[in-house]
Amino acid sequence: MLLTSSTHNHTTLCDGKNTPEEMARAALAAGFTDFGFSGHSRAPFDPDYSICSEAEYIRSLRALQRAYNGRLRIAVGMEQDYYAPVQDRAALDYIIGSVHYLRDDAGSYFAVDGDAGTLDVCVQTMFGGNALAMVRAYYALVAENARRFRPEVIGHFDLVKKNNRGNRLFCEDDPAYRTAALQALQVCADTGAVFELNTGGMFRGCCEEPYPARFLLKALCARGARVTVNGDAHCTSALTYWFNEALALLREIGFASVAVWENGVFVDKPL
Repeated sequence: MLLTSSTHNHTTLCDGKNTPEEMARAALAAGFTDFGFSGHSRAPFDPDYSICSEAEYIRSLRALQRAYNGRLRIAVGMEQDYYAPVQDRAALDYIIGSVHYLRDDAGSYFAVDGDAGTLDVCVQTMFGGNALAMVRAYYALVAENARRFRPEVIGHFDLVKKNNRGNRLFCEDDPAYRTAALQALQVCADTGAVFELNTGGMFRGCCEEPYPARFLLKALCARGARVTVNGDAHCTSALTYWFNEALALLREIGFASVAVWENGVFVDKPL
């Protein structure tokens, strides 16, 4: 099958490299019928990473939506961080629930998906060098994010592995790690949210596999959870990266269908 939409895409309105217009044109060229924008929700503690104004973000994308009417169905979503909740959810078509930061008792934020050095400092200062404790804190936030805000999509569930190439901080095969991840997975799945298979970490050379990892996808399949495919694209060339391989992986694991955003809702399409 050919995927005809995606919901996790960034632009120059936050930390993306292409304008909304350029991303929309690329979506059309890729054969998409639907295309969702998901800028990072306003985080005053990280202004270079997030949108400047929620109201202006929505206004500009709704204008683009009208301009593409009849050619491409544009959805106005947002990737909401746990520590940066949206102000007017009713004005959005959906939110992607993600955790990008851990925060210490002094109010300092550490980006989980920033550079490796930042995560190392986080492990040392917040957790006394105990990386597994950091992992547990991350997954606890992922679970609470889903439970509290009920996002339509769970974003890059195991993002915490981004700076763990070669198991340099923790072992991803460790039963303690997997237990923390699977417990959070269950909480998120119980909300009914759609999980994304996110290929963005692979495109940027941070990971050798998508988010979530294979063992987590198997758990989702066993639970009958819904999964969509997203590129977490920050540029036009990442828009459909590894999409065919992602569909093949889902089939291999045992999924019978994939959730595709179509005309404002997720529709299950057979694999």
